[in-house]
Amino acid sequence: MCALNPRLAAALSLAAMASTRVEALVAELTLEEAVSLLAGHDIWHTMPIQRLGIPRMRVSDGPAGVRGTRFGGVPSLNVPCGSSLAATWDTEIVRSIGELLGRELHHKGARIHLAPTVNLHRTPVGGRNFESLGEDPFLTAEMAVAYVRGVQSQGVASCIKHFVCNDTEFERMSIDSQVDERTMRELYLVPFERAVRDAGVLSVMTAYNKVNGLHAADHGWLVGDILRGEWGFEGVVISDWHGLHSTVEGVAAGTDLEMPGPTRHRGEQLVAAVRENRIDEAVVRRAVANLLGVMERVGALDAEPGSETTNDAPADRALIRRASARGMVLLRNAGASPVLPLLPGQGLRVAVVGPNAEHCRVLGGGSAHVTPTRVSHPLAALRARLEPFGAVVVHEPGCDIAKRLPEPDPSMVANITLEVFATPEDLDDPTAAPIRTSHPSGLRILWSRDPGRRAGVGLAFGARLSFDFTPNASVAWDIGLETVGPAILSVDGNVVIDNSSAPSGGSFFGTGRVEVKGSRELTAGRPHRVMVEVRRRADTSSLGGINVGIRAPISTDMVGDAVALAARSDVSIVVVGTNEDWESEGWDRTDVTLPGEQDRLITEVARVSPSTIVVVNAGSPVAMPWLSEVDAVLFTWFGGQEMGDALVDVLTGATEPQGRLPVTFPRHIGDTPAADVHPGRGGVAPYREGRLVGYRHFDTAGLEPLFPFGFGLGYADVVIADARLVDDHTVSVTLRNDHDRDGVQVVQVYAHVVDRRGFDRDEPDQKLVGFARVAVPAKSTVGAVVALDVDAYRFWDVQAGGWGRRAGDVELRVGSSSRDIARRLSRRGRN
Repeated sequence: MCALNPRLAAALSLAAMASTRVEALVAELTLEEAVSLLAGHDIWHTMPIQRLGIPRMRVSDGPAGVRGTRFGGVPSLNVPCGSSLAATWDTEIVRSIGELLGRELHHKGARIHLAPTVNLHRTPVGGRNFESLGEDPFLTAEMAVAYVRGVQSQGVASCIKHFVCNDTEFERMSIDSQVDERTMRELYLVPFERAVRDAGVLSVMTAYNKVNGLHAADHGWLVGDILRGEWGFEGVVISDWHGLHSTVEGVAAGTDLEMPGPTRHRGEQLVAAVRENRIDEAVVRRAVANLLGVMERVGALDAEPGSETTNDAPADRALIRRASARGMVLLRNAGASPVLPLLPGQGLRVAVVGPNAEHCRVLGGGSAHVTPTRVSHPLAALRARLEPFGAVVVHEPGCDIAKRLPEPDPSMVANITLEVFATPEDLDDPTAAPIRTSHPSGLRILWSRDPGRRAGVGLAFGARLSFDFTPNASVAWDIGLETVGPAILSVDGNVVIDNSSAPSGGSFFGTGRVEVKGSRELTAGRPHRVMVEVRRRADTSSLGGINVGIRAPISTDMVGDAVALAARSDVSIVVVGTNEDWESEGWDRTDVTLPGEQDRLITEVARVSPSTIVVVNAGSPVAMPWLSEVDAVLFTWFGGQEMGDALVDVLTGATEPQGRLPVTFPRHIGDTPAADVHPGRGGVAPYREGRLVGYRHFDTAGLEPLFPFGFGLGYADVVIADARLVDDHTVSVTLRNDHDRDGVQVVQVYAHVVDRRGFDRDEPDQKLVGFARVAVPAKSTVGAVVALDVDAYRFWDVQAGGWGRRAGDVELRVGSSSRDIARRLSRRGRN
């Protein structure tokens, strides 16, 4: 029999979340029924047991909204990404966003929200950094606790992820994150621990990767000893989608639910393992009790999931707009008479250029994607705000950053129909009926295949996408195709693309074929019939997907066109950044350079423009070789669906810039702590930098970053005039604002151990232990209190194998960033 984890064995005797109702249901289940509950019914639902009245429970992605059961499906409110929320340093507004997301779950008939993502920004090029809450474990934990409390206050559950050390996307399904226990305890486990202990999070998702040789979902030390044993977690542990790799080990470790369904590793195999005494049936039933206990807590035992609806309440959109603006970080506003805030006036000529100006990026790619109820873009928002004052707003894109061809303008696309067939051969059988017909809203389509399929067909499928495309110009249009499985694209019955020989590793979480492009002469005003037929014969994935991009030829000198416009303008606003081609689940960036010709665009515009404002619309740090050449830089992150209006609020001074960086911005990728070992080699990702992640590395090594952790400017200059230590866990500060407008300061407290004899090389020079966001009215002085982390002085004692407490002197550094220290306080040693 599989050895039972001692901590988990002790937990078997505890009631945990199991009520009398749950205990009765568990006792009534046959072994086969109990095992069936430990894997999903399909991609978004748990398994029902009709005999006992146990319904399905729906779960839904993701951190930037609640998508529902279909990519491109029922529209949802799209909130700012994780890095944007962290940049607010405001737990109150993050909790409010959590409450909004909890309400959104009800609109989608779901009960578990697969968020927040609390993996740390170990490197600035991590593909999912935009989802996460920064590089610091304390800041991440504070934001995560607020987020979870907000979501769960609405009678639903958060599922915090990905447990643990899934910090980049390279070979994420198999990479072995090799990290020592002290580093794991002091950094990577902290946000999960706090979410369990302080927020009572009801669900945890295990990571794809291995941790020190074992897949996370099979890791008894992590899931059983630490999560359930030390922290007392009583909720449900869910595998990441297709992230379970065992029949017995995962259940024994404490991973309750395999997702998605149908099962790959449990079912009949787990029933056989119980009957062969390879695992105790009590362990299986304990896992079922964990699942049903959460289902009961969130009301999922009482009814089947409801229909999916859209909430577009003005109050919720206003909250998203407020949160988006609050996370924007003003990085530069130079000169005796700064260009910001921008004051519109009669005849002011404003050039708005850059690839993200007309269509900004409000969320990253992958499972975080939702279909927003609307999107406010910078160009339209600037025109709406400035033109009524007599300003003239003109636009040029400047350059293109797409890795793949973009979707065409929706006004040119009509009659979209997707038919999914049970087998590829059904596409050639005129009598075969599709198993699903839908009418997607766009041409980037991802779906999961139904478990209720014809017997014996596995996961192979055929799919036909058809639509009418009416171009606005008579030219040779470029067409791009990405699919899961081989496909042919035809226009008016003529084959334009055959991707049967294209390699895999593209979109759709790495299961798609890389984009293949073709070209076709099309006539303006005439509807052209486009058809894509996909024949997927392998059954290695439960996903289906089709992406079609169509674009007319672009100008050969887009930079020149933008520079000419800037030279004729009074001020230039250059909106640059990334998009889901660059920041997405499934891949990492290769460096921090802005893609395409954006650096050249900024430099050339700044050379001719009287004033240049750069707006960076990206989810994580970028290099800025042009920084000294421009007048102002504002970093917006992926700011959610209201980002355009929020941006203009900040640019015009309607809202004070209040964001502070939750990550360090390096000058060069080579300056970052994991640069020498990322992304890994030979299936191993060595966390050789230890605890020196982010600012801890830069501060300890004495490296000068582009911008330090915690940095951010305001239009009002609020200074820390005084600070004193009240007790070991409380610092009082005095803040002064001499400006004629209200301002905000984020007071940060860092702890530095004075006597560093005997410390290991990865002992950080300082660490964040407290912060407070303080509003200071114009021409006034206010006092405030910063409560320090209750664990501010703890450390993992390797020799003792447990937590210790710093007994020596500790210097508490009070400042506005990790490098801008205003006061130094002494906390004397304790015996």
